[in-house]
Amino acid sequence: MSDNVKIPLPGSLQEIIGSLLFASETPLAAADLRAAVKAVEPEEGENAEVMDVYRTCTSREVEEALKGLGKALEVAGCGFSLVCAGGAWRLQTAPSCGRYVRAMLKLDRPNRLGRASLETLAIIAYRQPITKSEVEEIRGVDVSANIKTLLDLQLIRLVGRSELPGHPYLYGTTPVFLEHFGLESLQQLNELDPTLQRSNPRLKAATYKKREEPGPQLPLDGGNPQTEAPVAENGKPAGEPEESEDYEEEEDDE
Repeated sequence: MSDNVKIPLPGSLQEIIGSLLFASETPLAAADLRAAVKAVEPEEGENAEVMDVYRTCTSREVEEALKGLGKALEVAGCGFSLVCAGGAWRLQTAPSCGRYVRAMLKLDRPNRLGRASLETLAIIAYRQPITKSEVEEIRGVDVSANIKTLLDLQLIRLVGRSELPGHPYLYGTTPVFLEHFGLESLQQLNELDPTLQRSNPRLKAATYKKREEPGPQLPLDGGNPQTEAPVAENGKPAGEPEESEDYEEEEDDE
């Protein structure tokens, strides 16, 4: 008997995609899946034409294979499904079977976020990038402990500094956030509740800069002689009202 056992070729691109996702320890993007398929060349004695069909697969064909795999798993009801989070695909056990998986792996029940932390996370998700003080302004309470919890769980991260005075930190969500809630992208947040719409990061950045822009400043050296305002007989610029005895300088509101 020959030692060489002839292994049959895959029956479809969907079959290949499913095996790659099953074997991978990390989620895979469609581009990663396509690159893995294209990297395999036919061996001696194999049907090169069939292999070339797989090796020349397009991005659209990979997407179609992913959709077909997702529907097949849904119909089969085999206890796991295909999920896309943050632009990467993975096989995930059904939530209804979670207790059995934890029992087999001897894992403790995952910690659940409290209501306060969930509210803080929701504000950051919909209003990112956002400062801690802005979150506190919306919630009306101190959120230091909630921010620390979310950072420890890697659901949020520092994304930069604001242009506001003091340059406070700006917070935003992470890929772990998308993975945890099964979101493909942040755009899906708008689909969850039409009454809540995610803010535009570019517009927010422009708002920060606008707040930082100084107002018109008076010249310190008396002004440009060519544009200096006319002076009246009282020595004051023409049109300037007389000082009143009741006038008090307003203090800057911190």
